[in-house]
Amino acid sequence: MARSGKSVTTGDAMPDRSQLIDVDPERRRYEIRKVDLWSVVRTALLFNLAGLGVIVVAGVVIWLLAAALGAISGLEDFLGSLLSAKDFKFASLQILEGFILLGLIMVAISTILVTVATSIYNLFAERLGGVALSLVEEYDE
Repeated sequence: MARSGKSVTTGDAMPDRSQLIDVDPERRRYEIRKVDLWSVVRTALLFNLAGLGVIVVAGVVIWLLAAALGAISGLEDFLGSLLSAKDFKFASLQILEGFILLGLIMVAISTILVTVATSIYNLFAERLGGVALSLVEEYDE
């Protein structure tokens, strides 16, 4: 199957790599015409949940660091004097719960948008053709 003038017959043993080095790289063309929606939903949901987990952990670490440095109490004092409230305090647990709830809503919206975009891609790929990929197989020396 070599293109450089050498040929391999079916009865012979397979040639070793040194004989295949001077062969032209083989090109193959593929088209992605349909993407499975269920696999996209699962993948998008897992990526979005992982991203939410990272953001929540980072937010908690930043909040604890700011509280340890006194920035949270300074902000509470400033807002208390600005609003004329003597005992103004942030409800840290309620802020965290609201943050997580907002994050879960964003995860749902993002997963739905990715699914809709995949459906639109499938419709266009069915009519116009999918994404074309050219893969080249090269042999290392």
